[in-house]
Formats: sequence, C-alpha cells, structure tokens
Amino acid sequence: MTYTRKDTDDRKTVEGILDGLAVKTIEKLKQKGAFSELIGVLKEGKESVIILVTDNNDKKLILKVFKITASNFKNMQKYIKGDRRFAKTKPTKRAIVYTWCRKEYANLLRLYDVGVSAPKPHAFLDNMLVMDYIGDEGIAPQLKDTKIENPKEMLEKIIQQYELIYKKADMVHGDLSQYNILVFEGEPIIIDVGQGVLKEQPNADEFLLRDIKNLCAYFRKLGVECEDEYVKKRITD
Repeated sequence: MTYTRKDTDDRKTVEGILDGLAVKTIEKLKQKGAFSELIGVLKEGKESVIILVTDNNDKKLILKVFKITASNFKNMQKYIKGDRRFAKTKPTKRAIVYTWCRKEYANLLRLYDVGVSAPKPHAFLDNMLVMDYIGDEGIAPQLKDTKIENPKEMLEKIIQQYELIYKKADMVHGDLSQYNILVFEGEPIIIDVGQGVLKEQPNADEFLLRDIKNLCAYFRKLGVECEDEYVKKRITD
C-alpha cells in the first residue's frame, strides 16, 4: 500500500514510519468505519504520528498514532495513577500507551460535551485515535506560531476555555502551553489532553498551577499583565 496526496509530504508514507502491527490496526479502524480514506502523514513527532484521513463525505479528520517504543511511559504513569477511570492499567509499556490513547479519547469527549473548543473525538483502537481536523487547507497553527493581534483578548479566551475545563468537565489539562493550543479563525483550540486529569486526582492542583504559570509566562512576554493568583481564582472560583 502507498498513500500520497499533494497536501501531504509524499516522501513519508505510512509504511515507512509505522510497523506492520500499526498498519494492521489502521486497517481495522478503516473497516470499522472510523474513516474512509487514508491520505498521508502530516507530521511526525517524538511520541506520535499525525496522519490525514477523510470520512465518507471527504471531510478531513486526524488519525493520531501514539508510538509504543518512543513514548515516555514512565512520565505517562504519573498522569494515569490515581485516575479511577484507568485503575486497572497493567504496568507494561504497551498497556500504558494503549491506556494513554483511551484516556485522550475520554478526555476530549468530556471537554467536547461541555462546550470546550477542542477536537471532537470519533474513535480509538489500541494506540490510535481519530478526531476532528482543525484548519482549512492547512492544519491550524500552534499558538506559538501565530501572530496575535490582541494578546490580551486571546488570553481572556483561553482563561474562559480553562474555566469550562475545570468547572464543567471537572478536569485539569495538565500540560497547557503555547504548544498545546491551536489558533483557528482567531479562536484558541485546546489539544493534546492525554495527560488531563480529573480534579480529584492527587496531583491535579500541582498540574493546574503549572498550567497557569506556563500560560502567564507566555503572555507576559507578549506584554500582557498576567498574575498567576488572579488566573487561578478565575478558573477555580
């Protein structure tokens, strides 16, 4: 099999990046109707591969493949431990990565259901997750790569999104930064929520404070006044 199209990097075929087991899992997802056509690789990171697929109506979707061997499973464990939803996860690398995928699906669905601007998840299997594509001709840029006309307004929009995450979804993102926010049509879209935890998780407060520090540090560089305690009060009260 070879998957190429003009809007992808045709030097990178799926078979050249993923092993045989991964290709079989992709075929299973396709057979289940999670997507109709596999187009090609959009991006390869340290711990995941982002693949462009389409549904029966030729709508673009994202297939996110979590790498088994490259994933930092020891780091993943601290976000899984204490989460009652995944208490039975076995302490093996493959089991933890599979749980991470299932966790991102569950977290995205939780956020989407309460109105957070996040990709809608459609299906998952093993270490693969199908979700909404965010963008037009090209995938939406990360916040760090976006020229923001009104940084203060953008910060306010992100705080409002986090209020929904915390107060409506009862969650903490756990790794919020300029790298895990896309900007599409002037709006922030929250992504990469596999590490997200419920508020009841023992480290939730620690993760929340870190998210706030990251957010304020970035926007202070853009000339926006951002006090950690004020943002925390906005989110939690």
